[in-house]
Amino acid sequence: MKRWKYAAFYIFGWVARIVAALWLCTCRVTVFGQEVEENYFKKNAGKGLLYASWHRGLIFLVYFYRNLQFVVMASASEDGELAAQATRRFGWIPVRGSSTRRGGQALREMEALVNRGHRGGLVVDAPTGPPYISKAGIVVLAKRTGLPIIPVMWSADRFWRLGSWDRTIIPKPFCRIVFLYHDALIHIPADASREEGEDYRQKLDQILNGLMYQTDHFFRTPGLVDPRQIEVPQPVPLPDEAREHRA
Repeated sequence: MKRWKYAAFYIFGWVARIVAALWLCTCRVTVFGQEVEENYFKKNAGKGLLYASWHRGLIFLVYFYRNLQFVVMASASEDGELAAQATRRFGWIPVRGSSTRRGGQALREMEALVNRGHRGGLVVDAPTGPPYISKAGIVVLAKRTGLPIIPVMWSADRFWRLGSWDRTIIPKPFCRIVFLYHDALIHIPADASREEGEDYRQKLDQILNGLMYQTDHFFRTPGLVDPRQIEVPQPVPLPDEAREHRA
């Protein structure tokens, strides 16, 4: 990469950090289910943990988990340098790779870092989609490291939705945000077969889609105080854009 372009990306990272922090700090965030994470770290001090969510919520996830030395996979493409610079400014550790390029090496780098006690985060539908269908990377990482996965999701009462493949959502200033942890950790046995790994991957998709349904419907249900009270239909209804992508 040319020096001038790298410098421009570096500046972009700091601008993104400042602008995002100024508007996102105006949002009122209510978190549900975080005791699952807290109890894990009480019993496993110094160990890592793996987090899973959908790509649509990446922007706020980077802000929410800022300055925690989270490990995240950023695309190995030149455009991925923008994401890498932005996440570094928020105190994350980006490793470069994706499901289509340098993925195996990036996964090994993540493995080494989370084995040292870092938390690792993956938006599991990868950088190119399709939306709401996870890739196998998070299951492989959990199997190799022995670390459990905690699915998380958020939504807001007011947000912008981009026209990208993942329909990225960006909270509007002064909005209300609900952030939801799954009620249990997902453990992948070290001796899990490929077929069993696929079963866990599909289970993770179901959990994430259920969390997405609950957070998306939280602000649409007057008087509701806890998104976990929302009953999730089976199969979980997906947003229209996801059904169109899968058609």
